Amino acid sequence: MRTSSLVTVSLPPEMVAQSEKAARKQHMTRSEFLRTALRRYLEEMEMEQAIKIYKKEKREGKLKVLKGSLADLMG
Repeated sequence: MRTSSLVTVSLPPEMVAQSEKAARKQHMTRSEFLRTALRRYLEEMEMEQAIKIYKKEKREGKLKVLKGSLADLMG
């Protein structure tokens, strides 16, 4: 049973060459390299969204201020 899906993507030749070169430098297959790049991009998007929400809530005064040290919080 296959644990992944096959996706076809069109890329400019220069981008393919760059990705293949970078993959070789990292001792990865092209698929591994592109999976890693996509995973990192998606994580970055999530972080940017979290920061955007934080800034909005801070502006609106909705953030809760925790008092005490981390040790106090963990009991």
